[in-house]
Amino acid sequence: MSDNNEHEMVESPLKETMTLLSRTTKGQIVYDRDPLEPIKQSTSNSKSGVLLSENIFGRNPAHSPEKSIDSQYFQHQYSVHHPHPGLNNRPNLLMDIPVQHTEKSINQFKWQQELLMMRNTNQLDETTPVYNLSNHGIMQLFELREQQRLSTATSFMKKIEDFKEVSRKSDEEECLRMKQELEERLVPKRESQVDVEMIIQRLQVEARKRFQQEKDQIDQKLKEITSIQEKELQEDMKKKTLELHIAEAKRRKGISSSKLESLLKFLDESVTSCQERDSFLQTVQMKLDRVTALKTQFQVVVNNVNHEDPLNSAIRSENIVKQIEDLVEVIRDDIAKNNAIVEEKNALSKRQQPQSALPSSAVMPITSSAVKQEHRNDQLGCLEKKTCDSNGGDEDLDFVRREDLVVYSQLQAELRQYEANTVAFSGDLSLKTLRFELQKAVLHPVNEISDQSGQHLQDKLDRLRSLLQGNAVHVGSRMVRATEHPGGLEYCTNLLARRLVAQGEDQVNVNPKAAFPIAAIITELWLEFPVFGRLVLAHFYRQCPYLVPYYLPQQEGQSNEDYYKSLGYRYSSGKVEQQPTYLKRMSGVVRLYAAVLISLPRRNQPHPHGLEHAWRYLAALLNLSPRNDITAAILVEFLTVAGSAMSKEYGKQFQKLLHLICTEYFTMIRNVTPKGSGGGPVTRLEEFLHESITKGGISAPAGQLFPRFW
Repeated sequence: MSDNNEHEMVESPLKETMTLLSRTTKGQIVYDRDPLEPIKQSTSNSKSGVLLSENIFGRNPAHSPEKSIDSQYFQHQYSVHHPHPGLNNRPNLLMDIPVQHTEKSINQFKWQQELLMMRNTNQLDETTPVYNLSNHGIMQLFELREQQRLSTATSFMKKIEDFKEVSRKSDEEECLRMKQELEERLVPKRESQVDVEMIIQRLQVEARKRFQQEKDQIDQKLKEITSIQEKELQEDMKKKTLELHIAEAKRRKGISSSKLESLLKFLDESVTSCQERDSFLQTVQMKLDRVTALKTQFQVVVNNVNHEDPLNSAIRSENIVKQIEDLVEVIRDDIAKNNAIVEEKNALSKRQQPQSALPSSAVMPITSSAVKQEHRNDQLGCLEKKTCDSNGGDEDLDFVRREDLVVYSQLQAELRQYEANTVAFSGDLSLKTLRFELQKAVLHPVNEISDQSGQHLQDKLDRLRSLLQGNAVHVGSRMVRATEHPGGLEYCTNLLARRLVAQGEDQVNVNPKAAFPIAAIITELWLEFPVFGRLVLAHFYRQCPYLVPYYLPQQEGQSNEDYYKSLGYRYSSGKVEQQPTYLKRMSGVVRLYAAVLISLPRRNQPHPHGLEHAWRYLAALLNLSPRNDITAAILVEFLTVAGSAMSKEYGKQFQKLLHLICTEYFTMIRNVTPKGSGGGPVTRLEEFLHESITKGGISAPAGQLFPRFW
């Protein structure tokens, strides 16, 4: 028991010494008490002597590389110890121990302090192991144990530090790996990564597109090469075919020209051989004019070179020659019959026999047939003859001028003859389908004529021109040609002329501006097809005889219905139409006719029926006595459309004519207008004349096409 106590008494100072060393930092000894604190005496019954702190010889100091003792420098300080129940409960003593500069000095110092404590202890005896050792032995033992302890502690700490370093690196690698996994799974990609992926995708798409484009370009080039080869082959074939057609057309035109020359020569010989030629030519003058018009049209067709379809002009020339041949045959028959009649008359006069002695059967057949032929050739000439006979053949009537009546009669006769030539085609039931398709080929373009654009108007002109040229035209999904059957071209020409004039009644009276595109089409077709132009003029005169001007009188024995129909009135259920409706329709026809007169042909070509006819018409109208309503209606419509162009063309002469209308002629119109009749047309004419005088001229009509419209 005493040994254990003594062992504890020895280890206690050692622990205090090690504790003190472990609390030394950067060359300084850390003390538990302030050095200025007074030393307290132990209250226990301990022996006198010097006591050191128990921590001075601590066996397990808290070693740290950061808190090791600096061997180069120690401050010289004094240590103040706490009162502690140390060895044998002796009172603590204050020891002033200087701090040494080496580890060996520190150890010696420690043991000196310990020995002093043990010598001051009264309980030391011989059995205590520590007191049996010399100071040097104790010192060696302490140093050996201290070295072992330091070596073990250093090795252990090094292993701990190595383990910590390995653990730290392993933890960092694991954390980094898990962090990357989490970022890949949960964290959204950065914009740079998204951009890179999008760029890669875009480059891949572009590469595929480039590859496809190159492939398409190769295919396209192959197709183009194939198409070029096919086109070249087709063009060669077309060129060769065209050359053959041109040669064939030239040959056929030559044959037609030779045939026409022979026909005209034969006609001249027939007319020369005609007896009583002057009187006879009056009966066949319309046929001769028709031959002249067809000859002019033949020259136009022959000189026209159609590079797309050269055979078309040859076919048209042959058709014209066929018409001339028919007319020459009719004229030859008329001449032969006329010569027979004249010879018969001469024979009868030579015999000087009374006519009553002759057998009636010998004279009547020839006479009746001659009268029928003359009546058929000049049905409308009877009115002209009556007019000439009643006025000596020179003076004009109050309702028409003589020369205007002649023109009117000729045009109406040509129109009836033209319509008679198409009777066979119109009445053939086997040609009903062809007629229906030709009607659509005419009516569709006519109904679509408008001032929508120049290209639109040109398309309608091209379609109608192609039809009259005998070319194949589209009708729905089919192709139709007017020359497929004899009489088809004449049927289409007359139908087109009639429908264009009828547009004045049906469309222009509702939309006055529509007159100008229709008039432009009429003018262009009139230039190329003179026969068509004469048919148009004939239909104008038939539809509205006031355009001659001609105020048709009622003939003896003529019913009111027939008379009104001849004036252009319409009947419905036996009732004549109302006067305002009739005046409106006639105004539309007059407006369309005036629009034709002022229409400007393209390419500076001469107008086939231009302003000179406007001057002639206006002068002829003013030379006739006005009629109620109709004269004022047609005059205001005509001046509204053609007045501006006539003023620019004739200047002062037109101003004099306009002054005559404003003064003398308007007074005549007012005198024939019944009082209380309303006088709508008269009021319109008065307002128009007043506005023209106020403005100093007549304004251009609204809707007129400008020169470069198409």
